[in-house]
Formats: sequence, structure tokens, C-alpha cells
Amino acid sequence: MTGRIMLVTAFGLLLVQGINTAMRYQMLKGRAVVEASSLMVAVASNRLDFGSVEPVNRLGGRPSVRTIRATGPLNTPGFHSTEELAERLAMHLQSVYPEIQSVRLSVGPAAALPDALKPRPHTYRSAPAHEWRANSSRGEVALLSVKLADGSWLHSAARVRTRNILPPIALLIETVLIYLGVMIPLLLVIRQISKPLRQLNLRLEHAGLASGAPPLNPQGPDDIRSLIDSFNAAEQRVNAMLTEKDVMLGAIGHDLKTPLASLRVRIESVEDDDERTKMAATVDEMVHILDDILILARLGKSAEELVLTDVSALVEMVADELDGEGRLMVVESVEKCRAAVRPVLLRRALRNLMGNALQYGGKAQIVTMCDGNQLSITIDDQGPGLAPEQLTDLFEPFARAESSRNRASGGSGLGLTIARAIARAHGGDVALENRSEGGLRAILRISQKLG
Repeated sequence: MTGRIMLVTAFGLLLVQGINTAMRYQMLKGRAVVEASSLMVAVASNRLDFGSVEPVNRLGGRPSVRTIRATGPLNTPGFHSTEELAERLAMHLQSVYPEIQSVRLSVGPAAALPDALKPRPHTYRSAPAHEWRANSSRGEVALLSVKLADGSWLHSAARVRTRNILPPIALLIETVLIYLGVMIPLLLVIRQISKPLRQLNLRLEHAGLASGAPPLNPQGPDDIRSLIDSFNAAEQRVNAMLTEKDVMLGAIGHDLKTPLASLRVRIESVEDDDERTKMAATVDEMVHILDDILILARLGKSAEELVLTDVSALVEMVADELDGEGRLMVVESVEKCRAAVRPVLLRRALRNLMGNALQYGGKAQIVTMCDGNQLSITIDDQGPGLAPEQLTDLFEPFARAESSRNRASGGSGLGLTIARAIARAHGGDVALENRSEGGLRAILRISQKLG
């Protein structure tokens, strides 16, 4: 946001400064034409004898004016006429001199004038004669042409002064000062707005990861402060609801597990061994499903603290717990992958993923890698893989690759859901993909820098 606002403002200032420079140039140029024309009117009205014209070189310290008589109009290529101003001059001159038939006023390059009509440069007083003669053909001049009653023409030329226009260095300094005067205060205001917004965005990105974090400190403009206060109030309400949910789930779990434990004891009195085994397995399955549901429900607000852990060693530990026959092959990491994690939850996620690999693939290879701020654990099994639509559907609660309710074949349908929830609680995710050489690949990613 800061970069975009500054870029748009800088472009707008540059555009406005360019338009301002162009308008200033045109205004100064027009004012110079008016000034030169007024000087020529003064010369033609007060200093010239229409019967005998003598060249006039200067008047009252203003830029020099050159005046000549000719038999007709001048051929002045590159000159453009200023008709509106010429009409006003004609009215003034004809009111004093009835013998004036018409008046023309035009502006163009001095080089297009005859040598006798080229005015001296405005620095003629301090410059040597050879210098002003050499420079007399440069710049622009205003040409006043008056046609007299006898058919002759009187031509007066005066240099258009544009020395009031700022030179490029002055324009550059002016532009830099404008930018500093506008951009620095604007940057301070934007930073005052964007800093609390960044903190708020960071807090939202890690919602649920920083359990027990203090409320955000309201800062910035009043609108931003009000937004932060509303966020803090909403966060407190959500935390209160999560706490109430945890209490309720704990009570439900206790109330359900107590009769299940009592039922498990009574099953031991059943005389039929096969029937007793089936009943016990059903009770164990109910307890396991209840544990999975409670774990999944409590992941939104885990009480476990983050601990800097050697994840590579944790992966090897879980693999040894699940497999004693060498079906899970852990590839040793080149470097120790350490991250701030919740070890109990991460161990549960790894057990779920490795258990699926053993159940459906028979064997699996596990690789732990560190890449910047991300840590990934890849589990490649040798099973049949999954249909493309199942790669995402299996993360839904109670979704299974098999439709059987038997835990020996289909499971409870919460393993992948719990694994993904745990990964996301660590700022990461879990993804499934079919391997080109056959089998399924499960990738668990977590962030090495949390909060």
C-alpha cells in the first residue's frame, strides 16, 4: 500500500510540475510579446517621423528595437501572427495616425529577419560589439508591420525576452523541493496508518498460533485505533467461546468415557471368548473415535507450548514406535531440522500419516528437509495411490478411502483431518499426491518461525 500511494503521488506531482512549467513558459512568452509590442507602439507613435525613418536602437533601458521602412511586407518564414493583439494595436495607432492603413503583429525567429532589422541582445550594454552582433540572430522577436497610406511599410522588431523562465537546474531544484515537501509528510502519514495495519494482519495470519497473547496496542489514526479495539474485543469473545467449548468437550468426554469404561469391565464377565473379544474391540473403537474427536475439536486452542525441537529425531522416534520390522525407512537428514513446534501434537500427526502409509502401502520412505523458513516431511508409500478426487476429499472429517466401518480396513476417517489441522496450527499444511512411479506421497509442511 505504501509503495503504491507514493508512486501514484510522485507521478501526479511530476505531471502537475510539467504542466506548470509549460504554462509558465507560455505565459512568460506571451507577456514578453506584449511588452515588445508596447515598446514598438511607443517607438512608432512618439519617436518616428513617417516621412524620414531613422533606425532606433533602444528606448528607456528596455530591449533594443530596430525599425526600417520597406516598399512592401517582409518575407519572414517561421513567423506566426497574433491577430487579436494586432487588432488592438491597430485601433490605437490609427486613432493617432490616420495615414496607417493596416497593422500586422507576428512572432518568429530573429534569424529570419533582415540584418538591418535584427535587434541587439538584451545584454548588449556589457557585451562587446562583436558578441552581440554574433548573437543577434538567435532567439525570438516580435515584428510589428505598419502599412501607410502611400503604400510603404514600416517594420519594427523587438526581442522577446524569456530570461524570466527558470533554467533547467532551477526547475530541477524546484521539483526536488516540491517532492520533499509533499512526499516526506505523506510517507510519515502512510507509515502511521500502515504500521498498525501490518501488525493487525500479522495477528490475523497467526490467529490460534499465539495462545494467550496480549491484546494489540491501539495506535495510529482514530479509525485504525477503533478497528484494533474492535479486533481485540472480537478476539476476546472468540477466546471465551473456545474456552467454553473446551470445558464442554472435557465434560462430554468424561461423561462418555466413564460408562464406556464401566461397559469394558462388564464385558470381561461374558463367557463366550469370541463375543467378548468383539465387544471389547467395539468399545475400544468408540474410545479411540472419541479421543480423535476431542483432539480435533481442541486444536483451535491448544494448551501445549511451542518447544524448539529436533524434528528429524522426532520423526525417527515415531517411526520406531510404529514399526519394528523395517517397513518404515527413515532417510537421515544432512542437517538437523529444528523448529518451534508442539511435540505432542506433531507426533500425533506423524503417527496418523505413517500409519496410513503402513496400512495402505505396506512400506514407506520418510525424508525430512529444511528449506528456508519451511520444514517438510515427505512420506512415500508403495501402495496403489488414490483417485484424483480423493486427494482432497480425504481431508474431510469421517471421509475414508474405504467405505467399511471396520477400523482394521477403513479407520475412523479423522486421521488426515487431524494431521492437516495440526500442520495448519504450525503455520503449514498437509498435501497428498500420486507418485509417477506408483504409490502415494504425503507431505507435511510446517513453519520454522512461528509468531
